[in-house]
Amino acid sequence: MSKWIGCAVSVNCGEPLGYYQGTILKADANTITLTKAFRNGFPYPKSQVTLKAADIKDLKIIEEAKVEPQELSHSTVRVTKANKKGPRATVCENLQANSSNTGIQQNNNASNKTTANRGGTTPARSKPIDIQPNRNKNNTNAGSYNLSSTPKARGGGGSGGSMGGGTERARRRNEACFGDAADPAFEDDFDFEGNLALFDKQAVSWEVRGGAGGAARPDVVADAAMRHDESVLPAPPAARPALRLPAHLQASHDYTTDDGRTIPAATPRARQMLWESLLRLRLLDSALLLVSRAVADFALRLCGGGRRLEARNAHQVPVVVVAAGTHLGGAAGVLTARLLLSHGVRAHVALSGEGAESCALLQRELTAFAAAGGAAAWGMGGAPVADLVVLALYDPLADAGRAGHSEVLGWVRAQRAAVLALEPPAGGWPDTPTRAAVVGGLPTPLDPSLGRVFLANIAPPQQIFKEMNIEYRPPFGAASLLPLH
Repeated sequence: MSKWIGCAVSVNCGEPLGYYQGTILKADANTITLTKAFRNGFPYPKSQVTLKAADIKDLKIIEEAKVEPQELSHSTVRVTKANKKGPRATVCENLQANSSNTGIQQNNNASNKTTANRGGTTPARSKPIDIQPNRNKNNTNAGSYNLSSTPKARGGGGSGGSMGGGTERARRRNEACFGDAADPAFEDDFDFEGNLALFDKQAVSWEVRGGAGGAARPDVVADAAMRHDESVLPAPPAARPALRLPAHLQASHDYTTDDGRTIPAATPRARQMLWESLLRLRLLDSALLLVSRAVADFALRLCGGGRRLEARNAHQVPVVVVAAGTHLGGAAGVLTARLLLSHGVRAHVALSGEGAESCALLQRELTAFAAAGGAAAWGMGGAPVADLVVLALYDPLADAGRAGHSEVLGWVRAQRAAVLALEPPAGGWPDTPTRAAVVGGLPTPLDPSLGRVFLANIAPPQQIFKEMNIEYRPPFGAASLLPLH
Protein backbone atom coordinates (compact mmCIF):
# COMPACT_ATOMS: atom_id res chain seq x y z
CA MET A 1 0.00 0.00 0.00
CA SER A 2 3.02 2.29 0.28
CA LYS A 3 2.88 3.15 -3.43
CA TRP A 4 -0.35 5.13 -2.85
CA ILE A 5 1.18 7.35 -0.17
CA GLY A 6 1.44 10.93 -1.44
CA CYS A 7 -1.35 10.61 -3.99
CA ALA A 8 -4.10 13.24 -4.07
CA VAL A 9 -7.44 11.44 -4.00
CA SER A 10 -11.18 12.15 -3.89
CA VAL A 11 -13.17 9.78 -1.66
CA ASN A 12 -16.96 9.37 -1.73
CA CYS A 13 -18.21 8.05 1.62
CA GLY A 14 -21.91 8.58 0.95
CA GLU A 15 -24.33 9.93 3.54
CA PRO A 16 -23.81 11.23 6.11
CA LEU A 17 -20.01 11.46 5.79
CA GLY A 18 -19.96 13.07 2.34
CA TYR A 19 -16.96 13.68 0.07
CA TYR A 20 -13.35 14.01 1.19
CA GLN A 21 -10.35 15.26 -0.77
CA GLY A 22 -6.76 15.19 0.40
CA THR A 23 -3.34 13.58 0.20
CA ILE A 24 -2.85 10.00 1.44
CA LEU A 25 -0.57 10.03 4.48
CA LYS A 26 -1.00 6.40 5.59
CA ALA A 27 -2.85 3.45 4.06
CA ASP A 28 -3.46 -0.16 5.02
CA ALA A 29 -6.03 -2.85 4.28
CA ASN A 30 -8.67 -1.33 6.60
CA THR A 31 -8.13 2.45 6.73
CA ILE A 32 -6.58 5.35 4.88
CA THR A 33 -5.40 8.58 6.49
CA LEU A 34 -5.66 11.87 4.57
CA THR A 35 -3.79 15.05 5.31
CA LYS A 36 -4.66 18.60 4.15
CA ALA A 37 -8.20 17.28 3.79
CA PHE A 38 -11.36 18.99 2.56
CA ARG A 39 -14.86 17.77 3.44
CA ASN A 40 -17.67 18.65 1.02
CA GLY A 41 -15.56 21.48 -0.39
CA PHE A 42 -14.66 23.04 3.00
CA PRO A 43 -11.33 22.65 4.85
CA TYR A 44 -11.41 19.88 7.45
CA PRO A 45 -10.95 21.33 10.97
CA LYS A 46 -8.24 18.79 11.91
CA SER A 47 -4.86 18.17 10.32
CA GLN A 48 -5.66 14.51 9.53
CA VAL A 49 -8.75 12.41 8.94
CA THR A 50 -8.91 8.59 8.95
CA LEU A 51 -11.51 6.84 6.79
CA LYS A 52 -12.53 3.20 7.14
CA ALA A 53 -12.62 0.98 4.09
CA ALA A 54 -16.20 -0.04 4.87
CA ASP A 55 -17.35 3.60 4.59
CA ILE A 56 -15.70 4.27 1.22
CA LYS A 57 -18.13 4.09 -1.71
CA ASP A 58 -15.80 5.34 -4.42
CA LEU A 59 -12.17 6.50 -4.59
CA LYS A 60 -10.61 8.47 -7.43
CA ILE A 61 -6.96 9.45 -7.80
CA ILE A 62 -6.67 13.12 -8.65
CA GLU A 63 -2.87 13.34 -8.81
CA GLU A 64 -0.14 10.71 -8.64
CA ALA A 65 2.50 10.85 -5.94
CA LYS A 66 5.45 13.04 -6.83
CA VAL A 67 8.82 11.25 -6.93
CA GLU A 68 11.36 13.30 -5.04
CA PRO A 69 14.69 13.62 -6.92
CA GLN A 70 17.73 12.15 -5.28
CA GLU A 71 19.34 14.68 -3.05
CA LEU A 72 22.50 16.02 -4.59
CA SER A 73 25.56 16.82 -2.61
CA HIS A 74 26.44 20.47 -2.53
CA SER A 75 29.86 21.91 -3.06
CA THR A 76 30.64 25.04 -1.15
CA VAL A 77 32.67 27.95 -2.38
CA ARG A 78 33.70 30.38 0.33
CA VAL A 79 34.07 33.98 -0.71
CA THR A 80 37.13 35.55 0.86
CA LYS A 81 38.82 38.86 0.43
CA ALA A 82 42.19 39.29 -1.20
CA ASN A 83 43.25 41.95 1.28
CA LYS A 84 41.73 41.80 4.76
CA LYS A 85 43.01 45.24 5.65
CA GLY A 86 41.57 46.95 2.61
CA PRO A 87 38.03 48.35 2.29
CA ARG A 88 35.25 45.81 2.21
CA ALA A 89 33.93 44.86 -1.22
CA THR A 90 30.38 45.50 -2.32
CA VAL A 91 27.98 42.91 -3.68
CA CYS A 92 28.75 43.90 -7.27
CA GLU A 93 32.51 43.49 -6.74
CA ASN A 94 32.02 40.08 -5.13
CA LEU A 95 29.92 38.93 -8.07
CA GLN A 96 32.55 40.20 -10.51
CA ALA A 97 35.31 38.42 -8.56
CA ASN A 98 33.37 35.16 -8.50
CA SER A 99 32.54 35.24 -12.21
CA SER A 100 36.06 34.09 -13.13
CA ASN A 101 35.98 31.25 -10.58
CA THR A 102 32.56 30.17 -11.82
CA GLY A 103 33.79 30.14 -15.41
CA ILE A 104 36.80 28.00 -14.46
CA GLN A 105 34.56 25.55 -12.62
CA GLN A 106 32.18 25.36 -15.57
CA ASN A 107 35.11 24.61 -17.90
CA ASN A 108 36.26 21.86 -15.57
CA ASN A 109 32.75 20.37 -15.46
CA ALA A 110 32.57 20.49 -19.27
CA SER A 111 35.90 18.72 -19.63
CA ASN A 112 34.82 16.06 -17.13
CA LYS A 113 31.57 15.58 -19.05
CA THR A 114 33.44 15.13 -22.35
CA THR A 115 35.81 12.63 -20.80
CA ALA A 116 32.93 10.67 -19.34
CA ASN A 117 31.14 10.56 -22.68
CA ARG A 118 34.22 9.24 -24.41
CA GLY A 119 34.50 6.47 -21.84
CA GLY A 120 30.86 5.41 -22.39
CA THR A 121 29.68 6.28 -18.86
CA THR A 122 26.67 8.36 -17.85
CA PRO A 123 27.55 12.08 -17.80
CA ALA A 124 27.76 13.50 -14.28
CA ARG A 125 25.48 16.42 -13.38
CA SER A 126 27.04 19.61 -12.14
CA LYS A 127 26.56 20.24 -8.44
CA PRO A 128 24.84 23.41 -7.24
CA ILE A 129 27.06 25.98 -5.59
CA ASP A 130 26.23 27.69 -2.31
CA ILE A 131 27.95 31.05 -1.98
CA GLN A 132 28.64 31.64 1.71
CA PRO A 133 30.00 35.09 2.38
CA ASN A 134 32.64 35.54 5.01
CA ARG A 135 30.69 36.51 8.11
CA ASN A 136 32.30 39.35 10.00
CA LYS A 137 30.74 40.91 13.06
CA ASN A 138 32.49 44.21 12.38
CA ASN A 139 30.77 44.73 9.03
CA THR A 140 29.85 48.36 8.31
CA ASN A 141 28.03 50.22 5.59
CA ALA A 142 31.16 51.32 3.79
CA GLY A 143 29.56 50.80 0.38
CA SER A 144 26.32 52.63 1.15
CA TYR A 145 25.08 55.66 -0.65
CA ASN A 146 25.82 58.04 2.25
CA LEU A 147 29.40 59.24 2.04
CA SER A 148 29.53 59.91 5.77
CA SER A 149 30.39 56.21 6.36
CA THR A 150 33.21 55.99 3.80
CA PRO A 151 36.67 55.01 5.01
CA LYS A 152 37.89 58.61 4.76
CA ALA A 153 38.21 58.75 8.54
CA ARG A 154 40.73 55.92 8.68
CA GLY A 155 43.65 58.29 8.31
CA GLY A 156 45.44 57.28 5.13
CA GLY A 157 44.43 53.64 4.88
CA GLY A 158 43.93 52.56 1.25
CA SER A 159 45.52 53.43 -2.03
CA GLY A 160 48.02 56.23 -1.75
CA GLY A 161 47.41 56.63 1.99
CA SER A 162 45.47 59.86 1.46
CA MET A 163 41.91 60.95 2.03
CA GLY A 164 41.37 61.38 -1.67
CA GLY A 165 42.03 57.68 -2.23
CA GLY A 166 39.31 56.61 0.26
CA THR A 167 36.80 58.97 -1.36
CA GLU A 168 37.65 57.60 -4.79
CA ARG A 169 37.11 54.02 -3.63
CA ALA A 170 33.75 54.95 -2.11
CA ARG A 171 32.74 56.67 -5.33
CA ARG A 172 33.65 53.59 -7.40
CA ARG A 173 31.69 51.31 -5.08
CA ASN A 174 28.63 53.55 -5.25
CA GLU A 175 28.81 53.65 -9.04
CA ALA A 176 29.12 49.86 -9.19
CA CYS A 177 26.03 49.44 -6.96
CA PHE A 178 23.76 52.33 -7.98
CA GLY A 179 25.03 53.34 -11.42
CA ASP A 180 27.01 56.23 -12.82
CA ALA A 181 24.56 58.89 -11.67
CA ALA A 182 25.17 58.43 -7.95
CA ASP A 183 25.21 61.92 -6.42
CA PRO A 184 26.21 62.78 -2.87
CA ALA A 185 23.34 62.72 -0.39
CA PHE A 186 21.94 65.92 1.00
CA GLU A 187 23.24 66.37 4.53
CA ASP A 188 21.33 69.53 5.48
CA ASP A 189 18.10 69.19 7.53
CA PHE A 190 15.06 71.29 6.71
CA ASP A 191 14.66 74.22 9.09
CA PHE A 192 10.99 74.06 10.07
CA GLU A 193 11.18 76.73 12.78
CA GLY A 194 12.92 79.22 10.51
CA ASN A 195 10.39 78.78 7.73
CA LEU A 196 7.47 79.04 10.18
CA ALA A 197 8.86 82.31 11.47
CA LEU A 198 8.60 83.76 7.96
CA PHE A 199 4.80 83.33 8.02
CA ASP A 200 3.10 86.34 9.57
CA LYS A 201 -0.33 85.08 10.62
CA GLN A 202 -1.52 88.48 11.86
CA ALA A 203 -0.69 90.17 8.56
CA VAL A 204 -2.47 87.48 6.57
CA SER A 205 -5.54 87.69 8.84
CA TRP A 206 -5.56 91.48 8.50
CA GLU A 207 -5.37 91.17 4.72
CA VAL A 208 -8.21 88.63 4.61
CA ARG A 209 -10.49 90.87 6.68
CA GLY A 210 -10.15 93.76 4.26
CA GLY A 211 -6.70 95.18 4.90
CA ALA A 212 -5.80 98.92 4.58
CA GLY A 213 -9.39 100.17 4.55
CA GLY A 214 -10.55 97.76 1.85
CA ALA A 215 -14.02 96.25 1.87
CA ALA A 216 -14.37 93.00 3.79
CA ARG A 217 -14.99 89.85 1.80
CA PRO A 218 -18.64 88.80 1.82
CA ASP A 219 -17.86 85.21 2.91
CA VAL A 220 -15.84 86.25 5.97
CA VAL A 221 -17.47 87.02 9.32
CA ALA A 222 -16.60 90.52 10.45
CA ASP A 223 -16.97 89.83 14.18
CA ALA A 224 -13.93 87.87 15.39
CA ALA A 225 -15.13 87.67 18.99
CA MET A 226 -17.72 84.91 18.37
CA ARG A 227 -17.28 81.57 20.11
CA HIS A 228 -17.16 78.19 18.40
CA ASP A 229 -20.70 77.32 19.56
CA GLU A 230 -22.30 80.53 18.29
CA SER A 231 -24.07 80.58 14.96
CA VAL A 232 -22.72 82.99 12.35
CA LEU A 233 -26.02 82.94 10.46
CA PRO A 234 -29.03 85.01 11.49
CA ALA A 235 -31.61 83.17 13.58
CA PRO A 236 -34.73 82.05 11.68
CA PRO A 237 -37.99 83.68 12.59
CA ALA A 238 -39.83 82.12 15.50
CA ALA A 239 -42.17 79.31 14.48
CA ARG A 240 -45.87 79.90 14.77
CA PRO A 241 -47.63 77.87 17.44
CA ALA A 242 -49.36 74.76 16.12
CA LEU A 243 -52.46 75.34 18.26
CA ARG A 244 -54.33 78.37 19.50
CA LEU A 245 -56.95 77.47 22.09
CA PRO A 246 -59.60 79.72 23.56
CA ALA A 247 -59.05 80.69 27.16
CA HIS A 248 -61.73 78.38 28.59
CA LEU A 249 -60.23 75.32 26.82
CA GLN A 250 -56.54 76.01 27.49
CA ALA A 251 -54.75 74.54 30.51
CA SER A 252 -51.93 76.23 32.36
CA HIS A 253 -49.31 74.11 30.65
CA ASP A 254 -47.44 74.18 27.33
CA TYR A 255 -45.54 71.55 25.38
CA THR A 256 -42.79 72.07 22.82
CA THR A 257 -41.73 69.89 19.89
CA ASP A 258 -38.21 68.99 18.78
CA ASP A 259 -38.18 71.85 16.26
CA GLY A 260 -39.22 74.42 18.88
CA ARG A 261 -42.91 74.84 18.10
CA THR A 262 -45.26 75.42 21.00
CA ILE A 263 -48.31 73.23 21.56
CA PRO A 264 -50.54 74.43 24.42
CA ALA A 265 -52.18 71.75 26.55
CA ALA A 266 -55.97 71.43 26.49
CA THR A 267 -58.29 70.77 29.38
CA PRO A 268 -59.88 67.32 29.80
CA ARG A 269 -63.20 68.88 28.77
CA ALA A 270 -61.69 69.97 25.42
CA ARG A 271 -60.45 66.45 24.76
CA GLN A 272 -63.88 65.02 25.59
CA MET A 273 -65.50 67.46 23.18
CA LEU A 274 -63.07 66.33 20.45
CA TRP A 275 -63.94 62.64 20.90
CA GLU A 276 -67.69 63.44 21.00
CA SER A 277 -67.38 65.31 17.70
CA LEU A 278 -65.57 62.34 16.15
CA LEU A 279 -68.37 60.06 17.35
CA ARG A 280 -71.00 62.39 15.91
CA LEU A 281 -69.26 62.46 12.52
CA ARG A 282 -68.84 58.65 12.58
CA LEU A 283 -65.05 58.99 12.62
CA LEU A 284 -64.49 57.37 16.01
CA ASP A 285 -63.50 53.97 14.59
CA SER A 286 -60.85 55.47 12.32
CA ALA A 287 -59.52 57.68 15.13
CA LEU A 288 -59.15 54.69 17.46
CA LEU A 289 -57.44 52.77 14.65
CA LEU A 290 -54.86 55.55 14.18
CA VAL A 291 -54.17 55.72 17.92
CA SER A 292 -53.79 51.94 18.07
CA ARG A 293 -51.43 51.99 15.08
CA ALA A 294 -49.24 54.62 16.77
CA VAL A 295 -49.17 52.67 20.05
CA ALA A 296 -48.33 49.42 18.22
CA ASP A 297 -45.42 51.07 16.39
CA PHE A 298 -44.09 52.51 19.63
CA ALA A 299 -44.50 49.14 21.36
CA LEU A 300 -42.49 47.43 18.61
CA ARG A 301 -39.63 49.88 19.22
CA LEU A 302 -39.73 49.23 22.95
CA CYS A 303 -39.64 45.46 22.36
CA GLY A 304 -36.44 45.58 20.31
CA GLY A 305 -37.76 46.22 16.80
CA GLY A 306 -36.05 44.38 13.96
CA ARG A 307 -33.37 42.91 16.23
CA ARG A 308 -35.88 40.55 17.84
CA LEU A 309 -38.65 40.35 15.27
CA GLU A 310 -36.93 38.32 12.54
CA ALA A 311 -37.20 34.75 11.32
CA ARG A 312 -33.80 33.69 12.74
CA ASN A 313 -34.69 34.87 16.25
CA ALA A 314 -37.74 32.73 16.94
CA HIS A 315 -36.57 31.75 20.45
CA GLN A 316 -36.75 35.38 21.66
CA VAL A 317 -40.19 36.44 20.47
CA PRO A 318 -41.34 39.45 22.56
CA VAL A 319 -44.42 39.07 24.75
CA VAL A 320 -46.86 41.96 25.21
CA VAL A 321 -49.79 41.96 27.66
CA VAL A 322 -52.60 44.46 26.99
CA ALA A 323 -54.79 45.30 29.98
CA ALA A 324 -58.06 46.52 28.43
CA GLY A 325 -61.13 48.02 30.03
CA THR A 326 -64.70 47.35 28.92
CA HIS A 327 -65.14 50.58 26.92
CA LEU A 328 -63.87 52.34 23.79
CA GLY A 329 -60.38 52.78 25.25
CA GLY A 330 -60.25 49.03 25.90
CA ALA A 331 -61.36 48.38 22.31
CA ALA A 332 -58.35 50.44 21.14
CA GLY A 333 -56.14 48.27 23.37
CA VAL A 334 -57.50 45.04 21.85
CA LEU A 335 -56.92 46.49 18.38
CA THR A 336 -53.33 47.29 19.40
CA ALA A 337 -52.86 43.67 20.49
CA ARG A 338 -54.15 42.44 17.12
CA LEU A 339 -51.73 44.73 15.28
CA LEU A 340 -48.83 43.46 17.39
CA LEU A 341 -49.93 39.89 16.71
CA SER A 342 -49.69 40.54 12.97
CA HIS A 343 -46.02 41.53 13.45
CA GLY A 344 -45.13 38.23 15.13
CA VAL A 345 -45.43 39.40 18.76
CA ARG A 346 -47.04 37.08 21.31
CA ALA A 347 -49.92 39.31 22.43
CA HIS A 348 -52.25 38.53 25.36
CA VAL A 349 -55.35 40.54 26.33
CA ALA A 350 -56.46 40.73 29.96
CA LEU A 351 -59.94 42.24 30.38
CA SER A 352 -60.81 44.28 33.47
CA GLY A 353 -64.12 45.82 34.44
CA GLU A 354 -67.81 45.16 33.89
CA GLY A 355 -70.40 45.70 31.15
CA ALA A 356 -68.40 44.49 28.20
CA GLU A 357 -71.62 43.51 26.42
CA SER A 358 -72.68 47.15 26.13
CA CYS A 359 -69.69 48.12 23.97
CA ALA A 360 -70.25 46.79 20.45
CA LEU A 361 -66.84 47.96 19.23
CA LEU A 362 -65.07 46.02 22.00
CA GLN A 363 -67.01 42.84 21.16
CA ARG A 364 -66.11 43.19 17.49
CA GLU A 365 -62.41 43.67 18.29
CA LEU A 366 -62.38 40.67 20.65
CA THR A 367 -63.88 38.50 17.91
CA ALA A 368 -61.27 39.69 15.40
CA PHE A 369 -58.47 39.14 17.93
CA ALA A 370 -59.59 35.56 18.58
CA ALA A 371 -59.81 34.88 14.84
CA ALA A 372 -56.20 36.12 14.49
CA GLY A 373 -55.04 33.52 17.01
CA GLY A 374 -54.77 35.73 20.08
CA ALA A 375 -55.63 34.75 23.64
CA ALA A 376 -57.99 36.88 25.76
CA ALA A 377 -59.09 36.21 29.34
CA TRP A 378 -60.72 37.97 32.26
CA GLY A 379 -58.30 39.04 34.95
CA MET A 380 -54.56 38.49 35.19
CA GLY A 381 -54.63 34.82 36.19
CA GLY A 382 -53.41 33.45 32.85
CA ALA A 383 -51.23 36.40 31.86
CA PRO A 384 -47.67 35.38 30.83
CA VAL A 385 -44.44 37.06 31.88
CA ALA A 386 -44.34 40.12 29.65
CA ASP A 387 -41.66 42.24 28.05
CA LEU A 388 -44.10 45.14 27.73
CA VAL A 389 -47.48 45.99 29.30
CA VAL A 390 -49.98 48.30 27.57
CA LEU A 391 -52.58 49.89 29.83
CA ALA A 392 -55.88 50.73 28.04
CA LEU A 393 -58.00 51.19 31.17
CA TYR A 394 -59.36 54.70 30.55
CA ASP A 395 -62.25 55.83 28.33
CA PRO A 396 -61.55 59.36 26.99
CA LEU A 397 -65.13 59.68 25.76
CA ALA A 398 -66.82 58.97 29.08
CA ASP A 399 -63.99 60.28 31.31
CA ALA A 400 -64.25 57.08 33.36
CA GLY A 401 -62.09 54.14 34.26
CA ARG A 402 -59.65 55.59 36.77
CA ALA A 403 -60.74 53.18 39.50
CA GLY A 404 -61.79 49.56 39.79
CA HIS A 405 -58.66 47.97 38.31
CA SER A 406 -56.79 47.05 41.47
CA GLU A 407 -56.05 43.48 40.32
CA VAL A 408 -54.53 44.64 37.05
CA LEU A 409 -52.50 47.44 38.64
CA GLY A 410 -51.21 45.13 41.37
CA TRP A 411 -50.05 42.62 38.76
CA VAL A 412 -48.35 45.38 36.74
CA ARG A 413 -46.46 46.66 39.77
CA ALA A 414 -45.10 43.15 40.36
CA GLN A 415 -43.68 42.92 36.83
CA ARG A 416 -40.31 44.11 35.57
CA ALA A 417 -41.68 44.95 32.15
CA ALA A 418 -41.91 48.44 30.70
CA VAL A 419 -45.39 50.01 30.88
CA LEU A 420 -46.99 52.03 28.09
CA ALA A 421 -50.23 53.97 28.67
CA LEU A 422 -52.85 54.35 25.92
CA GLU A 423 -55.05 57.44 26.39
CA PRO A 424 -54.43 57.60 30.17
CA PRO A 425 -56.28 59.83 32.64
CA ALA A 426 -54.59 63.15 33.46
CA GLY A 427 -53.69 62.05 36.98
CA GLY A 428 -52.43 58.61 35.99
CA TRP A 429 -52.89 55.56 38.23
CA PRO A 430 -51.75 55.55 41.86
CA ASP A 431 -48.36 53.91 42.49
CA THR A 432 -48.15 52.69 38.89
CA PRO A 433 -45.52 54.66 36.95
CA THR A 434 -45.36 54.23 33.19
CA ARG A 435 -42.53 54.76 30.74
CA ALA A 436 -44.54 56.73 28.18
CA ALA A 437 -48.09 57.82 27.41
CA VAL A 438 -49.73 58.16 23.98
CA VAL A 439 -52.64 60.57 23.51
CA GLY A 440 -54.52 61.43 20.32
CA GLY A 441 -55.65 64.74 18.86
CA LEU A 442 -55.07 67.24 21.67
CA PRO A 443 -52.48 66.95 24.46
CA THR A 444 -53.49 67.46 28.04
CA PRO A 445 -51.39 68.11 31.17
CA LEU A 446 -50.39 64.67 32.44
CA ASP A 447 -48.96 63.62 35.76
CA PRO A 448 -45.14 63.15 35.74
CA SER A 449 -45.65 59.51 36.77
CA LEU A 450 -46.94 58.81 33.24
CA GLY A 451 -43.48 59.43 31.77
CA ARG A 452 -42.79 60.81 28.30
CA VAL A 453 -45.78 62.23 26.39
CA PHE A 454 -46.38 61.39 22.71
CA LEU A 455 -49.10 62.92 20.54
CA ALA A 456 -50.67 60.61 17.94
CA ASN A 457 -52.11 61.94 14.68
CA ILE A 458 -55.77 60.87 14.46
CA ALA A 459 -56.46 63.14 11.44
CA PRO A 460 -59.38 65.17 12.88
CA PRO A 461 -61.12 67.33 10.26
CA GLN A 462 -60.78 71.09 10.44
CA GLN A 463 -64.56 71.40 10.87
CA ILE A 464 -64.31 70.09 14.43
CA PHE A 465 -61.65 72.66 15.39
CA LYS A 466 -63.65 75.49 13.84
CA GLU A 467 -66.70 74.47 15.89
CA MET A 468 -64.51 74.49 19.02
CA ASN A 469 -62.97 77.87 18.04
CA ILE A 470 -59.49 76.30 17.87
CA GLU A 471 -56.82 77.44 15.40
CA TYR A 472 -55.10 74.22 14.38
CA ARG A 473 -52.06 73.67 12.19
CA PRO A 474 -50.88 70.02 11.92
CA PRO A 475 -47.55 69.79 13.78
CA PHE A 476 -46.68 66.21 12.78
CA GLY A 477 -44.78 66.74 9.56
CA ALA A 478 -43.69 63.35 8.19
CA ALA A 479 -44.24 61.46 11.47
CA SER A 480 -47.41 59.96 12.89
CA LEU A 481 -46.17 60.08 16.50
CA LEU A 482 -44.83 63.38 17.86
CA PRO A 483 -42.76 63.55 21.07
CA LEU A 484 -43.61 66.44 23.36
CA HIS A 485 -41.35 68.11 25.89
